[in-house]
Amino acid sequence: MITEAFLHHVWRHRLYQFTRLQTISGQEIKVIHPGYPHQDAGPDFKEAIIQIDHITWAGNVEIHVRSSDWLKHGHQQDARYRTVVLHVVFEHDIDISMENKEAMPTLALKQYIADKTIEAYASLTRAKDTLPCRDQLHRVTSLQFAALLSGKVMERLSRKLKTILTQVENCKGDWEEAFFRTLAINFGFKTNASAFELLARSLPYKIVSRHANSRYQTYALIFGQAGMLEEDYTDSYYKSLQYEYQYLKQKYGLIPMGVDRWNYLRLHPRNFPCIRLAQFSEILHRYPSLFQMIVQNRDRHLPEKLLACTPHEYWETHYYFGKCTRARSAAIGKSTVQLLIINTVITILMAYSRFHGNENVEEYALQLLENLDFEENNITKKYREAGFPDKGALYSQAILELHSHYCQSKRCLSCDIAGIILKS
Repeated sequence: MITEAFLHHVWRHRLYQFTRLQTISGQEIKVIHPGYPHQDAGPDFKEAIIQIDHITWAGNVEIHVRSSDWLKHGHQQDARYRTVVLHVVFEHDIDISMENKEAMPTLALKQYIADKTIEAYASLTRAKDTLPCRDQLHRVTSLQFAALLSGKVMERLSRKLKTILTQVENCKGDWEEAFFRTLAINFGFKTNASAFELLARSLPYKIVSRHANSRYQTYALIFGQAGMLEEDYTDSYYKSLQYEYQYLKQKYGLIPMGVDRWNYLRLHPRNFPCIRLAQFSEILHRYPSLFQMIVQNRDRHLPEKLLACTPHEYWETHYYFGKCTRARSAAIGKSTVQLLIINTVITILMAYSRFHGNENVEEYALQLLENLDFEENNITKKYREAGFPDKGALYSQAILELHSHYCQSKRCLSCDIAGIILKS
């Protein structure tokens, strides 16, 4: 089924035979400029330049599936449509008159759009696959993929950096505090992101950094504020943290969050809140000026070295306080480190570079992304199997952007892949 959105795309990108165009009354048409998409109420394209029978008109263009849609939409009663110089439709079914009673210049595109273009569009709209263009991806070259995915990853980063800049504003311009909160949120991933955020908001980073030289006090602040030091467990490690927290709690007037905020449901034990809190605490203890270290260095391997650390040995035999388990590594895994770099380090570097106008920092952030491995998950696997390239995390991030903001909502006509397919 032909839609206005399809016709908008065809008109904007000139996906029609644009020589020997004629109005329905036989007037010769030359599209010098199709105009710019109009985001507000009014005609669809503004500032178009159209030549009709050797007379050049500057004005607006309105697009409909059928000519009669002009009347259905009530445009004959709307003063904003008096500036329309050309009515573009898929098929003409009724004559439309302008205010001066003359016939509205109308271009019926049906005869000028190739059947293959219409068939390609129909294939996209009919597809039940969450990747509608799967069967037509062979038309996209490697160079086109590279350009497309580079653009999509910048879209993703630009959207994320807006969140970071809002965080910086909430932190009154304190980038260290904003980094602390962002790192905390990303340590919670989806399941415990809100709990980690509440923890970070309840504990100013200045307090954490003041006690970062003490491993016990750093852990005590984090676990205490998480509401996990309120029980009567008897093991010495727990008692030591509890003792330290009681002192710090009284000193700074801290109020711990409720322990019921933490979610264990459908989590692998290695992702339990206590393990993530211990890993988070270890980073804060080792690198109290982590943000400055990352901003001031240009070593592409540095963030991975800094984040890939192992927490206190207690967590090698515990998933939570009070119950011992068999020994295993509690170190932060490689895939977790990569996600922390992507979602924390790279995004905050991008935001910092845009805020300060420092292109070198942005270049460093993009180098970090290019240096990371292609992310392996159910989404990226499906796209790779369909034919998408897998040259590092830059491409996997672009795929995630496509999936979340284009493919799932079937916004094919807003995606460059559909443009390539329809043009071909």
